[in-house]
Amino acid sequence: MQNLRIHQFNAEYNISRSLDNPSSLQRRLDRIAQEYLTAALENQLQNLHNNDKAIICIEQMEVNLTLDLFNLDDRQIAATWSNALLAAINKILSQQGSSVIIFSNRGEFIASFLEELLRGKAWDYWYYQEFGSLQSVSLGEAIFRVLIEDGDTGLNALLELTRRNRLDLLLTILSDAEVDLIVNQCLLPPSPRIILPNTFPVWVQQLRAILDSGFTLTSQPSRNIARLYLNLLRQYPQLGPDVNLARFIKDLLQLRDNLSKISNKGEFISHLQTENWNIAFSLLGRGSTQQFLTNLMREFTGTEVVNLLRSLQLETTQPVTQRIITPFGGLFLLIGAIIDLKIDNFLQNCPYPEPQGIPNANFLIWLIALQCLGKSNCQQTMGDRGLALFAGLSQPPQLEILHNYLASLTTEMHAAFTNTFAEHLSKILKQPSLFIYRHTLASASPMNLANSDRQWDSALVAVSSIILRGFTVKLGAFADSSPEYLRRNFLESRAEIEISHAEIRVLFITCPLQTVLRMAGFDSNTWEVPWLENRQLKLEFN
Repeated sequence: MQNLRIHQFNAEYNISRSLDNPSSLQRRLDRIAQEYLTAALENQLQNLHNNDKAIICIEQMEVNLTLDLFNLDDRQIAATWSNALLAAINKILSQQGSSVIIFSNRGEFIASFLEELLRGKAWDYWYYQEFGSLQSVSLGEAIFRVLIEDGDTGLNALLELTRRNRLDLLLTILSDAEVDLIVNQCLLPPSPRIILPNTFPVWVQQLRAILDSGFTLTSQPSRNIARLYLNLLRQYPQLGPDVNLARFIKDLLQLRDNLSKISNKGEFISHLQTENWNIAFSLLGRGSTQQFLTNLMREFTGTEVVNLLRSLQLETTQPVTQRIITPFGGLFLLIGAIIDLKIDNFLQNCPYPEPQGIPNANFLIWLIALQCLGKSNCQQTMGDRGLALFAGLSQPPQLEILHNYLASLTTEMHAAFTNTFAEHLSKILKQPSLFIYRHTLASASPMNLANSDRQWDSALVAVSSIILRGFTVKLGAFADSSPEYLRRNFLESRAEIEISHAEIRVLFITCPLQTVLRMAGFDSNTWEVPWLENRQLKLEFN
């Protein structure tokens, strides 16, 4: 054990009344404890555990001993004192109770802290007291500070989190700038560049095995480096840690990004395939990317380089135009039912008027989503960017627009809306493709989503109720779940949303019943969403 940290040390002395000047004896014992005891105990603890890198956390212990203050000098007294403390520590360790926690190294300790931090439980555990100052900062800031405190330890913690399948969750919390700094500090520290012969083929073989297994790359370079490098080491630990491998991945991804920007990408690939290197280089331009490609050319054929680029999803790269985090990512689970029941088509032409400057269907989908999330979430959801995105809006509607819109509605409009939606639903459910909905929705009574006297609320509840019913149809044993249960276990799920020109990717960070959703096929289906400019929706679960 290299370090000893005592959070609080209380010493109570019992001194015979017959002795003169007990205050002087107390001061002597306090000085021994401060100047000699810690060093003596550290020496004793060197061989306490068979792993000299282990972190041993003991909540508390009590030791009683007798010290000879007259026949021993200060160092001898400290040695006697430390022997008694060591005996007490050994006794506690042998009992292995809840008051003792052992981590194999500092990296595992940090990883465990971060995992509990992501779960919101870190401050419930006494052995994370050293991180107490981080309670006042944001979650992302706390993660960032802990990881960059020591690069090597940060790397070990990231590897451990990857083994626990928590890496994607952690990266989701961090901003792009924070991920950049963590990657540079922990994965790419300054060091000599050393590449042994025949190393590239080994790296490429293992990289392609991971990439071709369904690994998805994003448009953010540092996130790709972290995910690819750490997952590679999890699957092939014999490869590292190796900063040169991390650099190789960085250079490879930089090549991918540069190639995705050239207009004549197909021509470039063709020249690589036929090993017309000079023409390929002229299309690429000079710079570090050309040098890296030259290094690849020395060890691979043109076909092998092209296959590597295809494994890197070069031809399907979609730049992310926006990335947000929302506590209501579960709303996107409802999109399948909305599309199946053609509710967006109905809303485009429904009897309600179009609000100023906002397409009718998008505005009404936003209102219906508010209703699905319930009144308990209303204050938080009104300004949520994820909810606005769900409805295809660039930002949440202002309250003034909402109030003016509601003031323009009439009793006749509400009645017409209710009647035309009933007609729409009746017509839609006759389609053979909707047989899984037909019986459930036709016989379902509206869910009690809102308790409002407003007529528009009563009219919209029929739509929001049908959407939730349509969602539960696919949940098997959970088909009869109440709206509150659906909100708590599905809709109120924290998620990261990435938007590109052609795709919306929803990565669920927390979702209590994600196993149910996977069994229902939500992670294997995709939807083309009409009111989101026909982008393809993909749902992923951590």
